[in-house]
Amino acid sequence: MNLWHVSEDSFDPKTLTPKKLHSQETVYTIGNGYFGTRGTFEESYPKATPATLLFGVFDDIPIAKEELANAPDWLLIKLFVNGERFRLDKGHILAYHRTLDMYNGILSRSVLWESPGGVRLKITSERFASLADEHVGAIRYSVTAEEPATTTGNDSQEDLAIVLRATFNTAVGNYDIMHWETVDQGQDNTLLWLHTETRHSAVQLAQTMTFTTQVPGFDTEIVDSDIAPSIRLYGTLAPGTTLTTEKIVVMYTSRDSEKPLQTAIQYHQALINGSGQTTQPQAYNTSLAQTTAQDIHSTASRAYDVLLAKHKEAWQDYWKVSDIIIEGDDKAQLAIRYNLYQLRISASSHDSRYSIAAKGLTGFGYRGHVFHDTEIFMLPYFTYVHPSIARNLLLYRYHLLPAARAKARRNGYEGAQYPWESTLNGEETTPESMIHPESGELIAILNGRIELHINSSIAYAVYQYWYVTGDDEFMQQYGAEILLSIAEFWGSRAENHPEHGDYEINDVIGPDEWHEHVNNNAFTNYMARWTIQTALDTLDWLHTTAPNKASALTQQLDLTPKRLDHWRDVVARLRISQDKRTGVFEQFDGFFQLKPLDQSKYAGRTISYQGILGVEGVQEHQIVKQADVLMLLTLLDQKFDLQTKRANWDYYYPITDHDYGSSLTPALHTILACELGLTDTGYNLFMKGALVDLENLRGNTPEGIHGACCGAVWQAAIFGFAGLRLTEDSYTTAPSWPGDWTRLAFTFFHDGKQISIDLRK
Repeated sequence: MNLWHVSEDSFDPKTLTPKKLHSQETVYTIGNGYFGTRGTFEESYPKATPATLLFGVFDDIPIAKEELANAPDWLLIKLFVNGERFRLDKGHILAYHRTLDMYNGILSRSVLWESPGGVRLKITSERFASLADEHVGAIRYSVTAEEPATTTGNDSQEDLAIVLRATFNTAVGNYDIMHWETVDQGQDNTLLWLHTETRHSAVQLAQTMTFTTQVPGFDTEIVDSDIAPSIRLYGTLAPGTTLTTEKIVVMYTSRDSEKPLQTAIQYHQALINGSGQTTQPQAYNTSLAQTTAQDIHSTASRAYDVLLAKHKEAWQDYWKVSDIIIEGDDKAQLAIRYNLYQLRISASSHDSRYSIAAKGLTGFGYRGHVFHDTEIFMLPYFTYVHPSIARNLLLYRYHLLPAARAKARRNGYEGAQYPWESTLNGEETTPESMIHPESGELIAILNGRIELHINSSIAYAVYQYWYVTGDDEFMQQYGAEILLSIAEFWGSRAENHPEHGDYEINDVIGPDEWHEHVNNNAFTNYMARWTIQTALDTLDWLHTTAPNKASALTQQLDLTPKRLDHWRDVVARLRISQDKRTGVFEQFDGFFQLKPLDQSKYAGRTISYQGILGVEGVQEHQIVKQADVLMLLTLLDQKFDLQTKRANWDYYYPITDHDYGSSLTPALHTILACELGLTDTGYNLFMKGALVDLENLRGNTPEGIHGACCGAVWQAAIFGFAGLRLTEDSYTTAPSWPGDWTRLAFTFFHDGKQISIDLRK
């Protein structure tokens, strides 16, 4: 078993369901943070859902406002042998193997296939989305004639007529919605280009392609088409010989360049003429026609090798700081690497105009919208391991401050109120309603209006980034303004109730989204209080370290003594209900009075309790979708003693739907379980999170990976099993060893210094 390889060794069209097909397409996604391409087959397959999603490229849709627009498919390579088309649902599959090599970021496949007419071929392919050069995707595709197609009377073997057609396919959409229209297409000698534009947002996309082989005797033809422009290679292949081709694709959008088509063509020419050296692209007027076709085929092959080598080197550099070594548990080792692989292919290394969507760049689920999943679940990984990426993810929120302030004003509040779902401009993109995926009922989506804790999630992420990295410049120039603006919102959102002698935050949805219109959600209120106090402390720090910036923000945000005194009053008197005898926090007002749910009645269920009880019915019961109070105890770990943590665990853990509630819950609960000495429970939860996509445990992997769960898995390993905690000037570990684990090793950064931890049982 190779602990860097996700593999499958069989493919049976007779038993393959669309759900399994689409799940594996998600699992075998390749990407580099600029684009992600699902693991569909080069030759296509019935009911496949091919998708290439580009970082931050959206188009308008009804109800959900906008979504990442599925770009023209660059993968297609159609193979014909003696007039018969190769496809996995035709002929006979004699052998099959597909592997995602996570260490090198390469998806490869080998198929031994017999055509309906009896021709036997071996088809191999490898593809990658270059991590070293984010605009480049490449495929090496080989065909070997395993046996003769026919024999003559003297048993001489006849050559096979081979046609390969590499295509850009514009006939792909997000489900049934088509987003791209062809502007133009054309060629420069053997370089093919396609220029498209989104229908509503007017984002332009330029895709260029070369498709070459060094095998002599194969001719090239370019086929014009507004829908599927292609490069066609055709010739004959003798039995026992192999045809190897290279398809290199370059993609640029108008978000990258004012003239994306010209830029893409220049860049591709430099790739080919310079054998992969692209630091100084040649001018556009340098035509490929200056070289012979054979020279182009030869240099394209060398360019592929150079691109592949640089791509491998980039991935290996990533793993030097990102890898987590687990010895004694191969399944956990492979699974955690898969989650770390997915985190990298979903995040841009440099672009702060967009963030990481809930499904990354791997599928259509959640339309590419950004939730607090990024800040609470994914961002800690980047903060500790790739702080420059974490900084960009937070700058995304900084850029959206104007829209957050506008939302607060519209709702009658001060400061900045961030949307529950967002894309590029920071406006609320949560749909107003949806069809419940389990019950089929039409339900209102209230999250965009009353799920407010995302504001504290962003504040928490800002502070954690600063605490871990020591990036004072970020806090002075950006972070403090975010914190103070959110504190201003909470100060205005809290309602003073003199008759109770406290402040309340009413009519919200907490992290447990099954209970709506609740008052004084413990997580929401506690985190709001924490945010205001942290903002006050940060302002004091700013007056000391950057007095000019402090004065500017004080004036800009109207931070008068009266306002700051009000904040302090809210901190002192904001209602947070906790049973003084048991130490258990009440999740929200009246939660303790809800009906208990006899979960034993639903043994063997395959859907969530909301799907069983309905949207209204579930709200009448003490059943929790995901960590709510327990998430509070995990995030603000240092503020609660072990007795309080245990009391709340004993109350809330049994009434949480760990299997079908939320994919966020299992891995994050692991941290608290390890603190409480419940290592076996923590391990079971950890594996539910680590395998959620590899084994499609929740049945929705076809919609894309569970990005937040990927981040929670990292946290579970590092904060849970390793027990990593930062102190003012150092760190501590407190390992919890599940099962057969004998070693846990990882790397992180603290105050700009790289630290390597190697724990042995």
